Amino acid sequence: MYFNNRRPTTEPVYADTVIWQCSECNCWSRKEFVSDDKPKCPMCNSKMHEETKKIRIE
Repeated sequence: MYFNNRRPTTEPVYADTVIWQCSECNCWSRKEFVSDDKPKCPMCNSKMHEETKKIRIE
């Protein structure tokens, strides 16, 4: 039938990535895209701290 013609699904691949996370809002950015040593949040201008997050890569 129609529903049997679906392509096989593959599992998404995740990797641990170092990010800068805002201390006040939900904003974050990958570390490789930030040029400052101690960045401030572009949305609320608060301090950001370094963290690790699982990001889908495939």
